[in-house]
Amino acid sequence: MKTDIVLVYPYINVEYDRSIFRYPPLGLGYLASSILNKKSELNVKIVDCTFKTLEKSIREISKLNPRILGVYSMVTINYNAIKIAEALRENVDLMIAGGPLPTLTPENYLNNFDIVILGEGEETIIDVINEYESKKNWKNIKGIAYKHDDKIIITGKRDLIKNLDNIPFPARELFPNKEYKWYWRKFHGYTSTSIISTRGCPYSCDFCSNPVFGISYRERSPSNVIHEMIKIKELGYERIFFTDDCFTQNLRRIEKICEIIIREKLDLEWECLSRVDKLTQRVADLMAKAGCKRIFFGIESGSDRVLKIIGKRITKKNAAHAVHAAHKAGIETGGFFILGYPGDTKNTIIETVNFSSTLPLDYLSYSFPYPIPGTGLYKKVKDRITKREWRKKRGSPTRHDLLYKSGFTELKLRIAMYKGLLQHKLMKKGSLSKTFNLIFRKITDLILKIIK
Repeated sequence: MKTDIVLVYPYINVEYDRSIFRYPPLGLGYLASSILNKKSELNVKIVDCTFKTLEKSIREISKLNPRILGVYSMVTINYNAIKIAEALRENVDLMIAGGPLPTLTPENYLNNFDIVILGEGEETIIDVINEYESKKNWKNIKGIAYKHDDKIIITGKRDLIKNLDNIPFPARELFPNKEYKWYWRKFHGYTSTSIISTRGCPYSCDFCSNPVFGISYRERSPSNVIHEMIKIKELGYERIFFTDDCFTQNLRRIEKICEIIIREKLDLEWECLSRVDKLTQRVADLMAKAGCKRIFFGIESGSDRVLKIIGKRITKKNAAHAVHAAHKAGIETGGFFILGYPGDTKNTIIETVNFSSTLPLDYLSYSFPYPIPGTGLYKKVKDRITKREWRKKRGSPTRHDLLYKSGFTELKLRIAMYKGLLQHKLMKKGSLSKTFNLIFRKITDLILKIIK
């Protein structure tokens, strides 16, 4: 028996790494709920590969025998997306690719897929299904790419959905909730899932693909967000992660959400992402009262000069103030930093490592710059790219390689990472004297200056 539509999230978790960012594919959940809302007669399944091997995922999809197969892709899972498409191509009537990377480079997918959905897919997928059921006249559909007579056709741009409250909540019943709950309970002692309350970002960071899609920012109403939180709690989850690029962008809206949570005694813990210039002490205190347990900040550099190059529109002072405000409110904090960005010097890398490791962060992450096609970063390094594919690695703080010829060796950047992580760990434990810490810092600073 055939399944009408199978949507695939090809994230293969090659190791149980205790990650605090293990969540179901909300985008596919939104597609599924939109299809079921408009085409209730169709049978829709989601195959989330997070807890499967690639081989097992392909077998499961084959068993479902889909007429239409939709595969999500982004830079970190592109390899698996293509492998799944290649394995199932001959047995599927219609192959669809979607997600950030297919939207940016649709031409790279049209050898394995019939159609690429560009950008938001909730309305586009319905049009694609309707045309598939009739005459497959793809040119009538806005927001897709396809091939005709070996020529790539990109149709007219589809407008963004203006009222996010009109979109049905993700079809969470199609996610492997049992496995996610097991994972979170086993490794973190509680259950957690994700939610998104806004779409887009009004900023233009040099490394981010958001501006490539067009700068936009749209919000769901506080009451709509609370309604979904209640639904999530009914599924048995104890914590929520807001995956918005900047949950605290509109502080008045955050205050309203917090006030409703407190008034309704929702009793649901949550965490979020925030810009460092979008958090005040008063709002941090209110968020803590409403159940916020952790805030992650994309700080990226400890050098004001490099922050300007990146286009973050923040300063080190902003970063320190926000982290300390959350810490004072009793909220755990996390910080993300990039080492070796074009424009970095050996001194700014040391500055970033020393600045980040002395902040009162509960979670500290370093990464290499990743050149996503279409971004400012990509334009800077496109002639120096040595590896085209991001492949997850075991045992490394970054889990992947440096993908282009940088002004720094990968060894130097990895030593900088380990220096920062060790300094941060020692600072948190307070196990060494201030004098020893200072000596360690100066010695490792010197090592970083010497290493190529």
